[in-house]
Amino acid sequence: MRAVQSVDRFIEDRRPRWARLAHLVEKARDRASRLEADEILELGELYRAATSDLALAQRDHPRDAVTERLNDLVAAAHALVYSEAPTSGGRLRRFVVHDVPETVRANAAFTLVALAALVLPALVSYVLGVLTPDVAASALSEQAKRELAQRRPGSEIPLDLRPIAGPLIIVNNVQIAVVAFAGGLTAGVLTIVVLLLNGASLGATFAVLHGGEGEPALLTFVLAHGFLEISAIVLSAGAGLRVAWAILHPGELSRADALRLAGAQAVRIVVLTVVVLGVAGTIEAFVSPTLLPVWGKLGVGLLTGSALWAYVLLAGRRMTSS
Repeated sequence: MRAVQSVDRFIEDRRPRWARLAHLVEKARDRASRLEADEILELGELYRAATSDLALAQRDHPRDAVTERLNDLVAAAHALVYSEAPTSGGRLRRFVVHDVPETVRANAAFTLVALAALVLPALVSYVLGVLTPDVAASALSEQAKRELAQRRPGSEIPLDLRPIAGPLIIVNNVQIAVVAFAGGLTAGVLTIVVLLLNGASLGATFAVLHGGEGEPALLTFVLAHGFLEISAIVLSAGAGLRVAWAILHPGELSRADALRLAGAQAVRIVVLTVVVLGVAGTIEAFVSPTLLPVWGKLGVGLLTGSALWAYVLLAGRRMTSS
């Protein structure tokens, strides 16, 4: 029977070389050319050792926090060991095809927490709002309620204002995503608050419109862009929570090293969310406020949302033969 080394002994035996690898990664700052020749060789050796350590950790201690932190360290070192010239097409391709989706997948636990923090208050506020319409009505101003009740498909954004509205929508959504991400620096408090408030507001809005023509009109409006928009906000918030975890639980790394590694990975996710929100904002300005049938808007939403998550879940995976 195979003897499994205790997690404490596993960490203690390897802590010095992990710390040295983290130091070299921090010194390189995403460019191996910043290291001396002997340090580059040492980086390669430490990276290979850490990769082996990660395989053991995933086998023997899959649920321990050390496995997650070691995965972050190996990912950061991998980007350096296999880096190319900053302007090379190969490096850009690796960033898009491998680094970004792999980072999102590694951050899945925090993304799920962010999703729950958005969806649960939305459901609760919607149910409570339907059961107590007077309370729900107080969440919106009279003007906002009138505008929502009078909303009709195709009239949300006047045709001549759409070229202006598009950039404004994108900027507004990016600001929300950036705040959700930056909230990680408050140990995640601001990130969670942003998610809870936006979720509760969304649920209350639909509750106020429940039973009237405004509810299906609003739902029709968000069908085309809503999948992308919510996905981007949740991904960005999950990146913020990853940063918060590094602050609260740095493990065997120093807090500065843990935060730097988490930040480098989280930024990749933020880059993705900015691109996604750009697409979502364009759809919201030029597709959502049109007279396109409900099935057409739903099709746009499902197609773009499926494309995003297929990229996140499948891109960069190594295909193995059985």
